[in-house]
Amino acid sequence: MKQTHLFWLPLLFSTSGITALQAPYSIPDFVSLSSKQWPSTSKWASLNTSLGGRLEVLRPWAAVCYLSDALYDYEKCQAVLTGYDNDTMASQTPFLNTRIFVPAALLWTNWEACGYGNGCPLNYSDPQIIHDQVCHQGTTPPYSVAINNANDASIVVKWAVENKVKLTVKNTGHDYLGRSAAPSTLQVNTHTMNDISYVPEFVPQGSSAAPVPALTFGAGAQLYNIYAYTGAMNISAVLGACTTVGAAGGYLQGGGHGVLTPAYGLGADHVLEVEIVTADGSIRTINAVQDPELFWAVRGGGAGSWGIITSVTIQTYPEIGIGASLLVIEPNLSQNLTTLSIDFIALLGKYQNKLVNSGIVSVLIPFEAQYILNFYLPTTTSHMSTLYPFFSELLTLSSNYTVASNTTSATMFASVTTAETEYIGPFFDSFNFYGASDQLSSRLVPQASLTTSASIQEVAEAIWAGGQILNEPLQSGPPGTFGAAPPFLLGNMPAATRQKVNETGANPGLYEAAWHVVFGASWTVGANETTSNMIMEAVHSATNPLTALGITSSYQNEGDAFEMNWQQVFFGYKYANLSSIKQQYDPGNCESATCKTTQTTY
Repeated sequence: MKQTHLFWLPLLFSTSGITALQAPYSIPDFVSLSSKQWPSTSKWASLNTSLGGRLEVLRPWAAVCYLSDALYDYEKCQAVLTGYDNDTMASQTPFLNTRIFVPAALLWTNWEACGYGNGCPLNYSDPQIIHDQVCHQGTTPPYSVAINNANDASIVVKWAVENKVKLTVKNTGHDYLGRSAAPSTLQVNTHTMNDISYVPEFVPQGSSAAPVPALTFGAGAQLYNIYAYTGAMNISAVLGACTTVGAAGGYLQGGGHGVLTPAYGLGADHVLEVEIVTADGSIRTINAVQDPELFWAVRGGGAGSWGIITSVTIQTYPEIGIGASLLVIEPNLSQNLTTLSIDFIALLGKYQNKLVNSGIVSVLIPFEAQYILNFYLPTTTSHMSTLYPFFSELLTLSSNYTVASNTTSATMFASVTTAETEYIGPFFDSFNFYGASDQLSSRLVPQASLTTSASIQEVAEAIWAGGQILNEPLQSGPPGTFGAAPPFLLGNMPAATRQKVNETGANPGLYEAAWHVVFGASWTVGANETTSNMIMEAVHSATNPLTALGITSSYQNEGDAFEMNWQQVFFGYKYANLSSIKQQYDPGNCESATCKTTQTTY
């Protein structure tokens, strides 16, 4: 499938925040490297001087490993080869040369390319020097500047507007939609802005609200560092699972879910204040009383759509322990595995509403011959006894399913930090092929779809059918692929804050959901163009069976870049209001998309 139309929410900053605009609206007129209006060398030099010499030219990270490239360097290439697929160790080894620290690198290489054969990848499975191919610039911006504060961001924005240069914003490059890079742009790198501080009694600027404990962190702080800090301070915060994620970026701007979400709400529900530089270059401190419309939109309404965020303050809680039940279930191989898989999904679906409404996270990953099933519950709000009815029914089905592994404890992890850094983070990292290509699609299954036996069965059948579509091009094991790709059923939706659905810009589908169902596949060098296109088409089509049931909402941060009805899918009824706020704060519509996209104005 040759996808040539990524519809992003056009805005000033080319983190390509997936949102778009209602007509009438200004159509951006950006310069490109090939245009005569591209800024002169002296203009770039002036920007460099104003930022203390921090402007750098970017080439793809792996260019030093291509013999045909002018940058080829054997010694530098060895460093690239060492860190090429090592981002699961990057947080523990701060000086390791890995993707999250490299301005020119993203976590998934398809988003570094402008289509098949127009990037600069190495083979994820066996990275080595490339002898017979050309390294293309792809989506890698030609220039990058590391900013240290909001004043730096303001200087960059004003220069970019004056010179009609698009901006991309990057922290770690952990983005399943490729919003951290685009060609002919100036990259704003926030990764060094990683200060973290605890404020025991925080009151938002200009507010008369009662003080609450809070955590303030810079735009470059990633989850691993924040969890380490909160662990040391004996506090907890609502954050995500993959520790390579930068908290202030797409995570909170897309909504943000994690182990505490069913019991405490989305990450976006806990944002108290944001420092942001908007399209006019203004440095704004926004909260519920200062620029409240923008504050509403920033919390879940689309990553990169509103400005360059330089710091965020979120509410915290006292230390929270996490109980867990970690299971491996094996179906009876002598029976029909398709039937058993669908029935097991339906079995969990029977209890899912009760689980999420009780603050319990469920994670089901159903391979055909083995199901990974994890439950996590905050000890402050939830009880292991809530799981007993499910366990009891499962035991009655012993002729169909065997519990091959069971590690269960009501007090398994002393804190959220321990749970995330010792188990949950590494668990999800083990399914991420950092350094390969990757594409996702997803649907948010509402609680209303899991209320009757018939509706639960329909949902289970649709999920399994989606998995079959997903795996069609993978079944024969073509070169450059990694085997079967199961669906992920993530039961970590914000049941606790469902009544606050209109208090943030986040997709209302998140607040209504019982499950977040994700389909995804990875591939690498060795997969030919036909295989790559078939995988992309399969991922895109895997949600069709759920869509046919009227389940159409999706979580943008783990959604499909090629959604056609993306306004409704990612934003629901909030889209029109988000678009109006966009026009208020960015009337010039200075955002772009990646690669060969259709610039459409709404």
